[in-house]
Amino acid sequence: MENTNVRIDFRIMGNEYNVSEITEVLGVIPKETWNIGDTIRNTKRKRTYTAWIFSIEAEEIEDINTQIEKMKAIFLPKTDKLCKIKEQYNLDFSIDIVINIEKQLPPAIYFENSLIQFVAKIGAILDIDTYIN
Repeated sequence: MENTNVRIDFRIMGNEYNVSEITEVLGVIPKETWNIGDTIRNTKRKRTYTAWIFSIEAEEIEDINTQIEKMKAIFLPKTDKLCKIKEQYNLDFSIDIVINIEKQLPPAIYFENSLIQFVAKIGAILDIDTYIN
């Protein structure tokens, strides 16, 4: 992409759980899944956890909340289901914000109360990765 862009991933991690069950419970199709012990692309290394990852595709934006709102629209109504599967399967949640900064123009980065409350309720972490090109 030519301009600064942001991608959001909602990542569910655990030791051993059925990723298809998570898809069925949430009614959301992930972009990527893998199981503990799977080989990491073209390497001899093995995955150390099972993952279910949904992505809000990268978009050229000036404020990360544009992408965060899209993620919240999907997962905020599923808060109770997320809390239930977290406890049932001993899962960890991460909201990964990937920022690619182009032309030295970073986006606005701040978190609204509704995101902070959602993150706290489901016990997720926020992971922000920035890449300056």
